[in-house]
Amino acid sequence: MLRRTLGMAAVGVAMLAAAVTAPLAMASVTSAPQADAAAKAPPPNPYGDPNLVSMFDGKTLAGWTQAKPGQFSAVNGTIHGNGTGRGWVYYNKQQVGTFRWIFNVRQVKGNHAPTVLIWGTTTPIRDALSGIQFQPPNGGHWDYRPGHNNGGKGEFTQLPHTKIDIHQWAQCEIVGNMTTGVARMACCPLKAGATTCKAVEVLDFKDKKAGRVGPLAIQVHNKGITDEYKSLYVESPVKQSPDKFITTCPHGVRPGSPDAETQM
Repeated sequence: MLRRTLGMAAVGVAMLAAAVTAPLAMASVTSAPQADAAAKAPPPNPYGDPNLVSMFDGKTLAGWTQAKPGQFSAVNGTIHGNGTGRGWVYYNKQQVGTFRWIFNVRQVKGNHAPTVLIWGTTTPIRDALSGIQFQPPNGGHWDYRPGHNNGGKGEFTQLPHTKIDIHQWAQCEIVGNMTTGVARMACCPLKAGATTCKAVEVLDFKDKKAGRVGPLAIQVHNKGITDEYKSLYVESPVKQSPDKFITTCPHGVRPGSPDAETQM
């Protein structure tokens, strides 16, 4: 009888141990995929918008197409213009019509403001991709569409602001709506060591005929210009605050919120 009791007790202990260790084993199995997913998740961006996609790995020009080889390089975490001649480099992983584009820019040397292109075309390839040119961070502009090739005839509006030194890092955000043909840019100077700043609107463009799906491109206006870009992000389709800037408010304050109204 004693042996039978001891045997039953041993079976009970074994069953209890199995009940305790089974969930632990399952937890270890299920946590592995979660850990893998966390490891593969993109690093957070500094703008509080989880829909932004990083466009530049900081080391190579993977995902970018140059007008001519050698016009741009990846140098010290930047897309670096080599100053070899007029040209461009466009993001080839996605073409966009309605979008948000955020980047940091500075000019190392040159005689023309930095320039970027939106709403152009890669088929066929024409000068400046036949795009709409914005000149960050102060809002110069040009219209390279066939039949235009001018500074615009009322389509562009430069907004008054304190001039930003193009030789220091600046942050810019461009929001574009293909349906309305409206694109706007807000920029601000970045203080040393800062990752973000509160931007002000510097340039508006409106022409319903201009909106189209096209590449986002960095342009070099002419030979001898060395511009650098980093921290490039794109969002398309735009899920957070469509048609609104997210960099004109302090981090964590959403455009349109009561807090934003008191800050702007």
